[in-house]
Amino acid sequence: MKRLLLFLAGTTAVQVAAAQGLQVTRNPVADASASRSAAAPTVVRVLSTRSHMQCPLPGKNTRLLSIDSPREWEDTIERQDEVTALGRKVRWARERVLVYALESKPYAGVRLDSPSRVIRLAHGVLYWPVRQVQPETGANKASVLTRPCVMTTIDRAYWQRIKVVPARP
Repeated sequence: MKRLLLFLAGTTAVQVAAAQGLQVTRNPVADASASRSAAAPTVVRVLSTRSHMQCPLPGKNTRLLSIDSPREWEDTIERQDEVTALGRKVRWARERVLVYALESKPYAGVRLDSPSRVIRLAHGVLYWPVRQVQPETGANKASVLTRPCVMTTIDRAYWQRIKVVPARP
């Protein structure tokens, strides 16, 4: 009975304080779980984007990855430093790099770009808009295989998966 009275007194005090325009301190644990269940979409800022006709990422297959540190960059990207590949230094404490590469193509002209200045993050999934530009009909065969990719530097955020979504033309 005492607990019930204390609970009712506490909720009444919160309602009165809120009605008077006073700031109410809430339970941070309860608020965190409530905000997780509501999980409104947020956005992650895109800081830079660079397209490559011949991706510095090794391999021939389609790949999507996030690079989180200078060591991971060195272990992942072949023969290019950050400035050459991205056009700028990466501030690894505050930023990450996303890379999306297509499989090798026998013709030139296929290009990827990421036109958006923000990337949507919802329910642990980062939805990265990428536009694929196809070569004109009857494009010449390339003398070597090309492998288009796009690299994007973004603000650091937490996500569980990355999903590439087609960008509007």
